[in-house]
Amino acid sequence: MSKELIIFDIQDNRFALPASAVSKVLDPLVVTPLPYAPPQVEGLVNVSGSVLLKVDLCLCLGMAPRSADVFGNLLVIMTGHESVAVQVDRVHNKISVEDEAISFYQNRDGAQDGPICGEFSLAERTVLILDERALDMRDMSPDGVPESGGGLVGLSAVEEKAKDLGQVQTNDLPAVTVEDGQETYALHMTQVQEIVELGALTSLPGAGAEVLGLMQLRGRALLVVSLAGLLGREVNQNPRFVLVVEVQGLQLGLGVANIFGIERYASDDVQAVGGGNDSQLEGWLSGTAARQGHMTGLLSMSGLLSSETMARYRHYLTQQHAKMTQHVDKTASAVRRLLSFRLGTERCALSLRLIDRVEEYTASVDLPEGDDNLAGVIQIKGEIAPVLDLRSLLGITPQETSSYVVVRVDGEPWALVVDRIERVIEIEERNITPVRNQTHDYLSEVGKLNGELVSLLTLEPLTLAAKQAMN
Repeated sequence: MSKELIIFDIQDNRFALPASAVSKVLDPLVVTPLPYAPPQVEGLVNVSGSVLLKVDLCLCLGMAPRSADVFGNLLVIMTGHESVAVQVDRVHNKISVEDEAISFYQNRDGAQDGPICGEFSLAERTVLILDERALDMRDMSPDGVPESGGGLVGLSAVEEKAKDLGQVQTNDLPAVTVEDGQETYALHMTQVQEIVELGALTSLPGAGAEVLGLMQLRGRALLVVSLAGLLGREVNQNPRFVLVVEVQGLQLGLGVANIFGIERYASDDVQAVGGGNDSQLEGWLSGTAARQGHMTGLLSMSGLLSSETMARYRHYLTQQHAKMTQHVDKTASAVRRLLSFRLGTERCALSLRLIDRVEEYTASVDLPEGDDNLAGVIQIKGEIAPVLDLRSLLGITPQETSSYVVVRVDGEPWALVVDRIERVIEIEERNITPVRNQTHDYLSEVGKLNGELVSLLTLEPLTLAAKQAMN
């Protein structure tokens, strides 16, 4: 018989995993730290909407912690009970190896000892085969939990009894357990996109007592609401963490006082709730670890954030979100990131958030009766894009035409002709001066970078140009 194996490297070592255990090979993802996690757990990652534990494979193998290349590949591994993510330097390929060519590791009792289960030779190199089951994190212990805190991972009372009897029970309900309003609650792990610490808040008067305000999250404004407030309880603890969830197409943050971690239950352990005022809960779960004997409420996202509540938030955001986002961006961001390029001898730049892509220059097709401002049209990725020559619009003599900067206006692509793409630059806000003095002027500001002036362009006039082109 033969085994299908995935080959990968970590530093100067070559390893393999059964192909049946590797469900995905991804580029690196943002890691959210997990409170009280043991050293071998790096945190949480969001893989296609599922929140998975990221395990430090290097530490599990006795290597230096976090020694895998941070720009390498991410493997999603099925351990037999759950899926975890691990970082490796590089994934090579999938090969088939005959069993006779593998030396399997066994101790004196005939059982495997440790995460390495065998080895074989490939191109005069030794390849170590890993056992995916050794990466199962269900029984990991929390680290550094305060006396008043709970554990990171727990087992339900029913599962503890089954474990003592040597019975196996499938934990098919992973949940993130939190504390707020001096009560313990659980959210389905699949509903939580990420967990972050609470940052500076911009208050939103009139949005509701449960609304804590707007918080910056990677350049975007996140509406944060108090979990205790949503449940109608007194907010007697300052929130420290935010659980980012998506409900009815709107991303929200749930502010909570503490996060106990991830606990895994069996669905049969949920004690159903019989309607009434408890519609915000799917049911109750037996408390585990430090909360043994207490009950944990399993939250119902649809009951917690009803259509009426979401409509109120959406209505409020449509009126004030843009203004508040602009305010938060202006006060929180001290540096502006831009793509710089040359128009003739003039150095210009556009904000990175305005740019869709950069394309190599190709000749455009002239329009028989087009607008004088248009230099024709080109086809980009199957879409027809009008071409604007920024040099003629700004009265600049062309030099070497080499690229298009593709932007979108009202969802439609526009190709801007530039002479030469340079690089991404960062200019401090204090070094940017407004110079715009005409209603429809593409030049809006001037920035100073290393003693050189950079013309900062705006795309606001493109809206007018788009309308004129359609007439």
